[in-house]
Amino acid sequence: MRSRILMSVVGMTLLALPLTAQADFFIAGRAGSLGLGIEVAKLITPNIGIRGGAYRFSHTISRSQSDVDFDADLKFKGMTGLVDLYLSPRGSFHFTGGIMSTPAEIDATGKPTGGTYTFDGTDYTAAQVGTVTGTGRWPKTMPYAGLGWGTPASKKGGITMLLDLGVGIGKPTVGLSASAATPGSALAQDIEDERLKIQADVDKYLKVYPVISLGLAIRF
Repeated sequence: MRSRILMSVVGMTLLALPLTAQADFFIAGRAGSLGLGIEVAKLITPNIGIRGGAYRFSHTISRSQSDVDFDADLKFKGMTGLVDLYLSPRGSFHFTGGIMSTPAEIDATGKPTGGTYTFDGTDYTAAQVGTVTGTGRWPKTMPYAGLGWGTPASKKGGITMLLDLGVGIGKPTVGLSASAATPGSALAQDIEDERLKIQADVDKYLKVYPVISLGLAIRF
């Protein structure tokens, strides 16, 4: 009973305290290589801030080339949890570390309309191949490191611009298949060998997911 009374007194006391003029919190709209999103941030000490964001966006590309009709779906649906280290108290420039979820998913299909197609050095006709499907998947959780400009700190609130540059550390996994490829067939094996070659190139050259993000924040 005493603890409840004490908590009530403390709560009423906090509500009665005057608000400071400094703003240490913002809500922002973001656009960049993570898609379109909303982010919130809070300065917890003069040199340390925390942020969380959620992003969503999708885009479809359709084109025809070399006797193949291509459709590619790109989906952004990532989330971020970040910690900012400001070099000067209540400053703007900061280094950032944290985690991010799968930044993007790629699903592509190719429907051959004629001609021949090569997998692992072997030519196949359009009828032999059918519809080809390719996918790209980043890890579900990735470390993030970067730097940026922008802060929740302000004496009177207002609007501010944000910029972040960084990388999500992780390699995408590539998928490749064909509708006419039966398990154990020569075509299925050639497609898998081709996928492994593509995956090896991805592992060699695409070790991080580049992040560039522009934002407009309202500070409170």
